[in-house]
Amino acid sequence: MKAQLKEALKTAMKAQNRLRLDTIRALLSEIQYEEMQKSVNDLAPAECTAVLQREVKKRAESMQFEEQAGRAEQKAKLAQEITIIEEFLPKQMSAQELEKIITDFKASTPGAALPLVMKHLKDNFAGQYDGKSASEIAKRVLG
Repeated sequence: MKAQLKEALKTAMKAQNRLRLDTIRALLSEIQYEEMQKSVNDLAPAECTAVLQREVKKRAESMQFEEQAGRAEQKAKLAQEITIIEEFLPKQMSAQELEKIITDFKASTPGAALPLVMKHLKDNFAGQYDGKSASEIAKRVLG
């Protein structure tokens, strides 16, 4: 993922796309910071995905504050940044896909409980779903 970001950075430089350039630089900086914190040279793909998801969440929260403050221009900029970051994230599963996976897991695993379902999702589909909605669907499916 880091290589993909670096390639996108070069493309943004050549296109002189300032917003895209700044956003990708910020992402690379966050990944590098995470690597320094963990004392590793390269983060695992799942860890990179987690960093990008955290950045999307930060910007989404900032958008709410900008909306409350009445700063539409800044809110629009944050929305564009989120769109740029999401290009590098794995495709998110729909609620129907999540429900099917959870239902299949319940059928194949007798006595499946919520923690077991969430662990299965995390192990096999990390970064491809929203945790809150997955938890709600799992509670509904498990009854």
